[in-house]
Amino acid sequence: MIRYVVSNLGPQTSQADQDKLVAALGKVKGLKDVALNLSRREITFSINGPEPKPRLLEEACTSAGFTLGNRM
Repeated sequence: MIRYVVSNLGPQTSQADQDKLVAALGKVKGLKDVALNLSRREITFSINGPEPKPRLLEEACTSAGFTLGNRM
């Protein structure tokens, strides 16, 4: 699993916003099994093929109202 920090994700994040983030990331080609860890402020996912460019992940997060941080 690949992990990235999402700076404005946390236990206070509403279910609707969580769903929006997962849906946005689900549109990135090659990602599968997207999951959120609210307590660690992370997204995790598996890949099917080459790892997507961080720019694509950042754009998906931004479209859902979130800010992608560093890869862990």
